Amino acid sequence: MTAWLVTAPTAEPISVADAKIQCRLPEDLTDLDNQIAAYIRAAREWAEVYTGRAFLTQTWDLKFDAFPSVIVLPKPPIASVTSVSYIDTNGSTQTLSSSLYTTDLPTGPYAQPGRIVPAYGQTWPSTRDLPNAVTVRVVCGYGASASVPEAIKQAIRVKVATMHHLAEAHVIGANYVPVASADEHLLWPFKVWP
Repeated sequence: MTAWLVTAPTAEPISVADAKIQCRLPEDLTDLDNQIAAYIRAAREWAEVYTGRAFLTQTWDLKFDAFPSVIVLPKPPIASVTSVSYIDTNGSTQTLSSSLYTTDLPTGPYAQPGRIVPAYGQTWPSTRDLPNAVTVRVVCGYGASASVPEAIKQAIRVKVATMHHLAEAHVIGANYVPVASADEHLLWPFKVWP
């Protein structure tokens, strides 16, 4: 399986102002706002990879060479399955009716990967023997930033502050020792295990 980001999140879980408080920067100091925004995005992307989750609403295409018996949907929580399409044995792209499959989409802050299975009495159709013959489009994430669990937001704040302070220590030659793995400890309960 491969995953392709179709629509990226349009916001971040925390604001620049929120991150500046964690970094102990004055609110009226705007010179670093672009850098702090870049740290926020980097911290969110790192935390999503670390946990195996999607935090904010985003759309992904999952590609398979053929239908597996159970389609496991990574990047929980899964908000919805938009479509299941495939290349049939004649080489034409077909969209599978949602009545032909059943979804299991656990919800909540600790939701595990979702799944798709054939509906009762159904089987997956045959596909052409091609790479990426099956495409499943899913919408992932907790929703808006207000719905992201607070522990995840705090992990992102800690990561942003660590990045900021390490950059500052490098620039001015100061000694800076980050809190060891505080961000990872906050994210640990949200980690998705294979």
